[in-house]
Amino acid sequence: MGLRRLVTAILVAGSLSSCLPGAAPTPVLPPTPAASEAGVILAPPSPTPASAELPTLSSPADCPVPSGSPMPPDLADPATTAQAILGFLNAGGATAALPSLLRDASRAGGALDPTVLLDLNRDAWLDVAVAVTDPVLSQGSRRAPTAHLYLAALQAGRRGSIFVFLCQGESYILGEPPLSDPDRAPVMHGAADLTGDQADDLLVAWQTCGAHTCFEDFSVLTAAGARIMVHRLEPSADLPYPEVNLRTIGRVSITGTGIGSVGAGPFRRLTRTWTWDASAQSFLLTSELLEPPRCRIHVLLDAEAASRRGEWTTALDLYHRVALDDALLDWVDPAAERTNLSGYSMFRVVVTYAQMGDQGDAQVAYGILQNQYAPGSVGRAYADLARAFWETWTAGGDLTQSCSAARAFAAAHTTAVLDPLYFGYANPAYAPVDVCPGDSP
Repeated sequence: MGLRRLVTAILVAGSLSSCLPGAAPTPVLPPTPAASEAGVILAPPSPTPASAELPTLSSPADCPVPSGSPMPPDLADPATTAQAILGFLNAGGATAALPSLLRDASRAGGALDPTVLLDLNRDAWLDVAVAVTDPVLSQGSRRAPTAHLYLAALQAGRRGSIFVFLCQGESYILGEPPLSDPDRAPVMHGAADLTGDQADDLLVAWQTCGAHTCFEDFSVLTAAGARIMVHRLEPSADLPYPEVNLRTIGRVSITGTGIGSVGAGPFRRLTRTWTWDASAQSFLLTSELLEPPRCRIHVLLDAEAASRRGEWTTALDLYHRVALDDALLDWVDPAAERTNLSGYSMFRVVVTYAQMGDQGDAQVAYGILQNQYAPGSVGRAYADLARAFWETWTAGGDLTQSCSAARAFAAAHTTAVLDPLYFGYANPAYAPVDVCPGDSP
């Protein structure tokens, strides 16, 4: 891609669509992008045969509790909720009635079903997992405040418990230990074969909602006899409005789909996948993929990442794309943002050619940048930033000193150089040290 095409690209005052997140984004799982486009693969997942997709597990039978017509359980007291549900089930109460009973008692929070039927302990009988919510602590509570409590107070927070009732003979027993959290609400995401043993496992989460966005801390529940085993998926609590993919045996994929605040700026979906490790008896994070960039700032960030890795050709292609790609989305002021990001990208083109020892192309890029951004124009600061670098570099060819000069200029002109590179708190904020690498790897 020729450097001279940058002149034409920067002259284009593209009227681009906004890349703002909605107030309440609808989670949509994007297609899994190629690793070369999407981000860093921590460890390539092993191939999974097509036959393992959407597995068909054995069909366990309903727990053979003698039929009965018990009165609805008293679910008002959180301290006795588990025993009340256990008594109801062992008296012949229908598991299908539990969701409505929980809703009638205002103990079922969220949009997902508060109950899941599954064979957690592989005995061919259906067990019952129940998520029960309670109101958050009152303001008069003497408990010390925590970050979770603070966030919960911003948006009708909940707290709650997860109980697993295991079918044993002709009755249920309460799996131990019951799971609870004083600050967060339980969420049931469903059953699937997540450990690759052809049996059900249960994906659950603990939810915290702030003023605009909800996050969930995920775990997989398995059973060893009557004991409930908790396998945390870490890190998962930083994925906003998560969407779950349980379509593959032995794996869990979760995508953060967006932050419900305008101030977050353009958001780039991130998908993490955990794979069950039988020897460690835990889930290991095996891949972390960013969706292919839709927004101009995200192409720039990919270029910066390639530069840090010493992948000069890739970095140059991406820096050029920042200026040339009309399909990329911007944020609040598309014309000004494109001009500023293009100017900064051209500065980084100059630096990249210098890192490669290519003075000829570096000089061409430097000349284009100086000619295109006239004094007083939007983005002129990046031509001046390049001059600070260029004058030191051409004087002695010392890349470290040249970058020090550029950093000093950025530090003295943060409003003109760094502020236009800020695209909300969902994206990295630039500091003077970020504008120039200082040395080649």
